[in-house]
Amino acid sequence: MSKGFILSDEVLNHEINDPAYKEKYNFNPSDQLNNLDLFTKGQPFSLYKDLRENAPVFYHEPMPSDPEPGYWVLTKYEDIKYVSMNPKIFSSQYATGNLLTLGTEENRHPKLFKSTIDHMLNLDGEMHLGLRKEHMPFFKPDYINVLRKKVSSKVGLLLDNIAPLGECNLVSEVSQQLPIFTLSEILGIPEEDRQKLVSWMEFLELAQYFTYEMIKEQNEGKTESTPDPAMIDMFNAMVDEMFDYGRFILNSKRENPSEDLLSAIANAEIEGEKLSQEFLDGSWLLIIFAGNDTTRNTLSGGIKLLYDNQKQKELLIDDLELLPNFVNETVRCVSPVIHMRRTTLEETEINGQKIGPHEKIALWYGAANRDPEIFENPDDFNILRENADKHLAFGFGRHSCIGKPVALMQLQEFYSQFLTRFPDFEMNGKWKVAPNNFVHAIQEMPIKFSPK
Repeated sequence: MSKGFILSDEVLNHEINDPAYKEKYNFNPSDQLNNLDLFTKGQPFSLYKDLRENAPVFYHEPMPSDPEPGYWVLTKYEDIKYVSMNPKIFSSQYATGNLLTLGTEENRHPKLFKSTIDHMLNLDGEMHLGLRKEHMPFFKPDYINVLRKKVSSKVGLLLDNIAPLGECNLVSEVSQQLPIFTLSEILGIPEEDRQKLVSWMEFLELAQYFTYEMIKEQNEGKTESTPDPAMIDMFNAMVDEMFDYGRFILNSKRENPSEDLLSAIANAEIEGEKLSQEFLDGSWLLIIFAGNDTTRNTLSGGIKLLYDNQKQKELLIDDLELLPNFVNETVRCVSPVIHMRRTTLEETEINGQKIGPHEKIALWYGAANRDPEIFENPDDFNILRENADKHLAFGFGRHSCIGKPVALMQLQEFYSQFLTRFPDFEMNGKWKVAPNNFVHAIQEMPIKFSPK
């Protein structure tokens, strides 16, 4: 096999610049977006509001130990849409479209680091479109209609399992299980291996926390939040297992392809060559994370929104024809992917702020989805909202989420059956959210209902 294209080798040689121009907006926010503990309470919508109103293009300082400059934070809908629609100015490939920083060499995970760079999400232009094209057959209406029947049946089985209990942790019993099933059907993962993906996802959502806490320990010594060394060892073992399995199954699909997405990825090409091992690893990491995480967290997040807004819940139960709009409003309010990143390729301007070449831009979708210039009374959960589908939770432009139709289908199938069977559900304790400012990662969602 040829070595092929390795984006991470190029990215490491690219320079990131400090701001070339003075900040237009002078504002001192109440907290930092790098504060992961802030996100364990849910997304900091009040902080987003302060930034939107006082500094819609805000220069955020880096972590204290970060060797790279900070990043420009965008919180307004139209600014994020503008950047998303202009990939020739705002690149995903120059320095990744998802990592706010590459960090220091000593803090880069030996396996996760390259894999978070070498994948489709971080490509521009024809290379991005070429790989995206390989995925498209598995997200078209005809394929999804066949998949819907399988998903509907799986939802029924999952709800059958919890029905006699009268209570459960919705995340572990349903929200984790459904996207893994759906993704595995698309990928072609054998049924006996599918629970491995559940375990891998639980640890991947903590990767950012482990990295930041180890950096804090180096600078400040041990604190109450410092991870147990045994947990770090378990995390590293999980990463090894995840990539070993990914390499095994992708190589199997390369040698003996079938009608599934893993076969398409394994045999895809960049610039006329088969994907490098680095890109196979990155594609594996991307598909199991992105293909699962957003749906899982929206499933759980919507249940909390309905519980917190009883009138909206009654409205929906009385008229399930409102389900498609309810799903879009839920995605808007949850905003499961918190941010993405771009890098300027030339001198430009956003909302009156001049920005030089090779500066970081961070697109905060949760803030854009509550922009009052677009959404009236944006903090209200309103399933009758006429423009709920205008949210940016799936991104916008060429890099909009390819799995959007599959995600919406799963959400509709779940809520349709769940609300019919358990209309009296209630929260049964506090939810738990992982310390993560990249995805809104709900780890526990205790609920109760009348046993069936």
